[in-house]
Amino acid sequence: MLMLEKAREKFRKENYICFTSDLDWAPEPAIEKTLRLFMGHDIRPTMFVTHPSKVIEKYNDKIDLGIHPNFIQPSSQGESMDEIIDYCRALAPETRVFRAHRWFSSNDMYDRLVEKKFAYESNVCTNLDLAEPFLQRSGMLSFPVYFEDGAYIINSKKIDFDSIKYKFEVKGLKIINIHPMHYALNTPYFQYTRQIKDRLTREEWNEMDENMLEDLEFKGHGIRNFILELVEFAEGSNIKIITLKDAYKICMQELE
Repeated sequence: MLMLEKAREKFRKENYICFTSDLDWAPEPAIEKTLRLFMGHDIRPTMFVTHPSKVIEKYNDKIDLGIHPNFIQPSSQGESMDEIIDYCRALAPETRVFRAHRWFSSNDMYDRLVEKKFAYESNVCTNLDLAEPFLQRSGMLSFPVYFEDGAYIINSKKIDFDSIKYKFEVKGLKIINIHPMHYALNTPYFQYTRQIKDRLTREEWNEMDENMLEDLEFKGHGIRNFILELVEFAEGSNIKIITLKDAYKICMQELE
């Protein structure tokens, strides 16, 4: 068998779930709330960082880090690809994985990241469609996202875990992507959180405190309820919860 086929066969035999999160410049209380969820269920997430965070530093030994560069200008991370990558690299010096903001992709971007020793990524998002790990043209290993909270909110008329639970019962590697602000605000539909962000300045959004978050959060059934049900389902079922780094290691063992 060639290339990744052995690793893919391994993933096909069992149900694997991997939890990740894009910070997207979320305020500290939102990051804290999201990490408390993971810590409460003994889950080691991969957090794709966009900016300095004391909360990330506090949980540093219980999480893995990736970078979440924003290559779309104007970018608070820099004016060129190299500046942006170097800024993000300084936030997570040891990491070798990235996911670009808004799923940005270009050959130049991959070339720069490979030059800077990045080895794998999770920079493709499906709509609950199981896509296996693959080798990107740059040589990087790619781990497509299976479920993203924002994509689900946009594409679903109703937030209801039970109606799509079967999607998480299938065998294979499923990468989950959660955004702290969707989780903290309990987003019920996409424009709910978009409207909050649009009426605040960047500073007001970034510096939101816990009381303000609680005042703004949706009090009905929203995406936080869905995520809680998903985590509890994964924990209580015959599912292997692994890290993105674990998935990378499995693939690399088969490539050697």
